[in-house]
Amino acid sequence: MVVKTISKWLVLIGMSSLLIPSVYAGNILSAGVDHVCGIKDDSTLICWGDNSQNQADPPDGTFKEVSAGFYFNCALSTDGTVACWGRDTAGETSPPPGQFIQIETGGNHACALAASGAPICWGANGSSQVSYPPGPFQQLTLGDAHSCGLKADGTVECWGDGASGQANIAADTFSSIVAGYQTTCGIKTDGVAICWGRTEKSYGYLTQIDYGVTGTSGRQHNGSSILCGLKADKTLSCPSLDTVPSGVFSYVSVGGNNVCYDDCSYRANLQSWRVDSFACGIRENGVVACWGVNRNDRATPPVGVTLRQPTGFTPPSSNAACSNGETLAVIGEDLSLHVSKAQYTTLTGTQILWIDLTFGGANEAGDLTWILSNYGEVK
Repeated sequence: MVVKTISKWLVLIGMSSLLIPSVYAGNILSAGVDHVCGIKDDSTLICWGDNSQNQADPPDGTFKEVSAGFYFNCALSTDGTVACWGRDTAGETSPPPGQFIQIETGGNHACALAASGAPICWGANGSSQVSYPPGPFQQLTLGDAHSCGLKADGTVECWGDGASGQANIAADTFSSIVAGYQTTCGIKTDGVAICWGRTEKSYGYLTQIDYGVTGTSGRQHNGSSILCGLKADKTLSCPSLDTVPSGVFSYVSVGGNNVCYDDCSYRANLQSWRVDSFACGIRENGVVACWGVNRNDRATPPVGVTLRQPTGFTPPSSNAACSNGETLAVIGEDLSLHVSKAQYTTLTGTQILWIDLTFGGANEAGDLTWILSNYGEVK
């Protein structure tokens, strides 16, 4: 609730320039080209969609992260070891031994992050996407044939295929990053989501994002690679998709996205191209909803199954009010916060002020941080 955390926000204003927090909490739902895997409430795995490469046949055990590549998956077990399954074209389903804190998959390669921040990668290496630098990193993300790591200072380092600029070093600092088809994206420390590479675009204020790992290597087409994200009120934002479900979500993942013709075969008329894409999200009650092209039942999640919620997820509340009914804080659509009355202690005494705040991300404890942008005396 806004009322309960307003004093914490004021304290964190002074700390926001000193901390670059990571809001990455691990994949609990991940979509490949034609399949999806998630982690259930009991920490076991469930997958659906195309199973031609056994990619929808997960191993037994309990897990805390899962990540889907083209036609394979890897998951991080509760004891920190990695298990992979599905199609094996270049050793991508043969993870190294050891214990790790994060697992990520790309097109046909995978990487895991050790507690020291050092990465280790395996699988296809045609573009040097598994020839990893030493780090240390606090988060990894993998695209089609490139890989990136988020450093403790919020900067990003990438390696592998950079033909479209997806491996370029971004000038900004980030709280989390994702990679997809020839594209890298991240949520900057000011809360704005941007992408660079094949797609260069700003998507506004989002709290969690995902980008499709597949696309088209031919002529660029509007929407050929898809980003979806969650807005501040936990509703969906998928700018390139015609329709998305309404309601509150805690997590979203984007699956296979390819531009093809109406019958996915060759035609000379470019106007007949369509976007063959889908995405899935976890609702606030743990039920999965999927939307988009339902090829191989990839957008048909199992009935009656609930997935685990992200760590620290709480459903968004409406604008908070004081006990006497007076509005205390209003969150605007641009993710600014206006507090009509706030007690602010300075060296010279205590004042009652109105204050305007802008979103500054989340700290390591998952608390939202805000930056003071304007203030004035309450009259």
